[in-house]
Amino acid sequence: MTFYPLEQLHRLHDGYSRPFKVAGRELLLLQVQGETYLIANRCPHMDAPLTHGTVQSGWLRCPLHGIEFDLQTGGARGGVAASLAPLEKFPLAYEGNQVGVLL
Repeated sequence: MTFYPLEQLHRLHDGYSRPFKVAGRELLLLQVQGETYLIANRCPHMDAPLTHGTVQSGWLRCPLHGIEFDLQTGGARGGVAASLAPLEKFPLAYEGNQVGVLL
């Protein structure tokens, strides 16, 4: 596995949201209420980017159809949520003062 650095730790803050393309994958790095998340930047419903989604109470809302995803579990609610695969999450990796992902 290879470490791909995404951001310097001191740049993370609540409300941080930035898309990345790493090893052919579209990812979204978020920080919400002191927790940092790395998820696939694609809604499992219609493959819409989640970059402009809104976060409220730990749920990320897809800007296309309003389906919400729990940032802790990846589970969905609303619309066709029952038929969807969970939102893909990636474990964070740290090296020095950087957060990244191992792929």
